[in-house]
Amino acid sequence: MSLALDVQTISVLVASASVVAGAVYYMLETRHQRRERQTESILRLSPWFGLTAKEIQEAINLVCSAEYTDYKDYVEKYAGKPEQTALKLLGNFFEGVGLLVARKLVESDIVFDFWGDLAMSLWEGNEEIIVGMRKESESPYIFEFWERLYKEFKKKKNG
Repeated sequence: MSLALDVQTISVLVASASVVAGAVYYMLETRHQRRERQTESILRLSPWFGLTAKEIQEAINLVCSAEYTDYKDYVEKYAGKPEQTALKLLGNFFEGVGLLVARKLVESDIVFDFWGDLAMSLWEGNEEIIVGMRKESESPYIFEFWERLYKEFKKKKNG
C-alpha cells in the first residue's frame, strides 16, 4: 500500500501541527506567567522583602549578639527588645524565602548559593528559641518554611 500525499494533504498536516504547537506554547507561557504573578504577589505582600542590606545586617548583628541559656532566659532578657524584634524580622524574611523555594517559585540552588550558610547558621543558633515560641504561642507552624529551607539546605550541604 503506497502512501501518496498531495500538496493539499501536506498543507493540512502542517497547519494542524502548527495549531497544536501554538496551543502547547500558549499553555506553557500561561503557566509561566501565572508563576511570575504568584512570585510578584508574595514579594509585594511581604514587607520583609523590602528590607535593605543595612537593616538585614543590623538584625543579624543583634540576633548573633544575644546571649542566653535557654528559652526562659531569652524571654526574660530580650522580650520586647530589639534582639527579639530582629529575630522575628529575620525569621519572617527567611520564612518568605522558604515559601518561595517550597512553591518552586525560585530555584533552591540559587537561594542556597546566596543565603544558604546564613539561613542555616541563624536557624541552628535560634532553633531552641523558635521551638519555645511555638510552644508558648501554641502555633506549631511559626517559621515552618524557614525550617523546611534549613532542612533542604542541610541535605544539600551534606550531600
